[in-house]
Amino acid sequence: MKYWIIGASSGIGKSIAIELDKIGCDLILSSSNSNKLIEASSKLQKNHLLLPFNLSNKDECIRNSEIVINKNMSSLCIIYMAAAYSPNDYNDYEKIIDINITGLLHVLSITKEYLKNTHEQSKLIICSSLVAYKGLPYNQPYSLTKAALLNLASSLSIELRNVVDVKVITPGFVKTQLTDKNTFPMPFIISSEKAAKIIINGINSKKYEITFPLPMYIIMKCFQILPNFIGNYICSVIKKTTG
Repeated sequence: MKYWIIGASSGIGKSIAIELDKIGCDLILSSSNSNKLIEASSKLQKNHLLLPFNLSNKDECIRNSEIVINKNMSSLCIIYMAAAYSPNDYNDYEKIIDINITGLLHVLSITKEYLKNTHEQSKLIICSSLVAYKGLPYNQPYSLTKAALLNLASSLSIELRNVVDVKVITPGFVKTQLTDKNTFPMPFIISSEKAAKIIINGINSKKYEITFPLPMYIIMKCFQILPNFIGNYICSVIKKTTG
């Protein structure tokens, strides 16, 4: 199996690449930032194929997806980790939607049929977030894209059942360049290295959802099933007590 990590130049995606490289996996690494991608790949033990491209550009998404599926491989695992995030900023909403959702849809327009017909079972891993379960204040564009990804993964897991192994990742707070933008408390935050190990274990398991940390998952699921006015009240209390 070959692993195609989209969003491999930083954050969790970079850490996943490092961990998979350690165990000798063959990787294809993609990112919109070619310089960061080259820098990230220089830390790996093996030489891997680098395919930098702009996820906001449909033609680039399609062209690079065609390059990937024309490689000789028994199966493919696509790990979609690309994400854009700008708290309190609506000016970047188009970029956030393009990178978080539309880019993946362009990739799937080419790779979906390929994944269904590989010699061995292929995998599709989509990174959503625990904010998909309850929209949080100050990051509406990001929250809505992660909710969309959760639904996309659910839909594909049903459609491709027993053909492609579809999984969704729903992490809580992970220490990355994206979360460094936050100015509010981030409970149960973990390192990207720890997140990567959890994700790789999940990819190799039979479970559909790879979620962490457990306390944050329980909190967000409770918010989802509680009446909205109760959830909003709890959020307001937390905001007051944490400043």
